[in-house]
Formats: sequence, structure tokens, C-alpha cells
Amino acid sequence: MTRDSRLAGYAITGQGRKAEILYVDGAPLMAHKPIIPAETWWELQDVLNGRSTVPRREKRSVPTLLAGLRILRCGVCGANMVGDVRSGKPYYRCHRPRGAVAGHGGLAVSQGVVDDIVARRVWMRLSALDPADPADSRLLTEASKRFTAQRDTSERKAELVAARTELEHVRAARHNLQTDREAGLYDDETGQVMYRESALRLRDQEAVVTARVADLEAAAENTVDIPAEWTEPGEDPIGPGSLWESWDLAERRAFLALFVDAVDIAKAAGRGLRANTEERVGIRWAGEDGDKV
Repeated sequence: MTRDSRLAGYAITGQGRKAEILYVDGAPLMAHKPIIPAETWWELQDVLNGRSTVPRREKRSVPTLLAGLRILRCGVCGANMVGDVRSGKPYYRCHRPRGAVAGHGGLAVSQGVVDDIVARRVWMRLSALDPADPADSRLLTEASKRFTAQRDTSERKAELVAARTELEHVRAARHNLQTDREAGLYDDETGQVMYRESALRLRDQEAVVTARVADLEAAAENTVDIPAEWTEPGEDPIGPGSLWESWDLAERRAFLALFVDAVDIAKAAGRGLRANTEERVGIRWAGEDGDKV
């Protein structure tokens, strides 16, 4: 039961031990409201897999920009990083305890500094986009797909699944009808009339459902361009009066999810001014496997 990803609200494909989380455009598809937070479920999997001790009850957890997106990774062990507060200051830390991985001393970094670095890098790249550049073109294409998916509704996806299922049933019914006819079940006059009526009805129904499936699939493939204003953020893209500043946490997360697959935090070279936080932050861009800036 504790292995079941549906506890975290994820949609699955397959059954039993072959069940896997269903991903759409690189993101897990949510099927329903989670019973337990996704972050808690993933931590539980680490415990069950022997990669972590039992996680402590987190009393200082606060909503965060990057940890809440589950894109923040520890550069030492690859685990997710979580938000925490120490002496009144928010920071991100690897959720694995010290000593869980060889050479892992417990990685942590200032939350506000990292949020600022990531947001500025994304806006800087948007302002310098060159559609003729292959990397920028791939980023724009992937971001447009995700932007479309964010604005798509679960009702449309459910409608497509239902239409495909209906089409399968109609085709199966036509096949069964023909099989019954060949078996002689419609040989008499009444049977022939019934066969013709059923055959015509199923033929017309298949045509209608086939057209609906095609329309829904075409709509799913259409992408929406990202807003043009995003590529002209102004002098300070996250400062007072900026679009970023006007957004709430959910809107900022949705924005970053369009362009960023992961943020890796490397181990610090020192403390204080020597912590080189800017150099510790690496971004893996959407649509670019291994491309980190």
C-alpha cells in the first residue's frame, strides 16, 4: 500500500508491481487530490528503498518556490531538497541526513538567494532568445507544449480517453455483427432487416466517433505560444512593478515549470563570501537533456 503512487494523487499505468506513474509532457499526471503530500510519499520511497532513515516530522516546513516544484536537487547525492527555516532564515537543504551518503555533510543553501538566481537566469534567457538558435528553438517548442498543457483541462483529456474507448467498442460491435451474420443468425427476412439496420447504425456511429477522436487529438497537438511580453521583461525582470513581482507563488511555480526541468545545487567551496552560491546553481533547461547553465 505504501508503494502505491496514487496515495500522492498520481495517475498510473499498469497494474500491481508493473504499475508506474503516468507522465505527460515530462510531468506526472495528477489523477485526484493526494491523500498524502507528494513530497512525503517520495521521502517514504527512499525509506522503503533503504536510501534514508525515517524522516523526522518537519515542523518548520514552509511553502517554497523550488522545493515545492520538486525540481531542486542535491548536487552531492541527487536527492530532492526541501525548504526549512533556521534562526528565522529560510533555506533549502537536502532531505537526506548527514552520513546517509558517503561524503555527504548535509548540503544547504540560502532559499532567497537561490530563488533570485534561478528566476533571473530564466528571465535573462527569455530576453535573449534567438529562434534561429537550435537550443533556444527547442526550449521555445517545449515551453509552448507545456504552456498549452497547463491551460488544457482534465475534462478534454478524459473526453479523448472516453471517445477512444467508445470507438473500440463500436468497431468490436461491427465485427461481432458480421461474425453473427456469417454464422447464419440473420438468414431469415426479419434477420436481414435487423442486420441492415444495425450495420448502418454502427457504420454511422463509427464515422461520428472517429471524427470526434481526430478533432480531440488535433486539439491536443496544437500548441499556444508563450506571451510575447515574457521576452521583454524590462531592466529588472523580478523587481518592483515587474510581472514576476505581481505573481503569487503558484503562478511563479507554473512559469518556471515551463522552462526548467531541474535545478542542481553543488557543494559549497567555503562559507560566507566564499560560498560561491551563484556558481553552485546549475539549471537543466526544458527539452535539453544534460544542458545545464
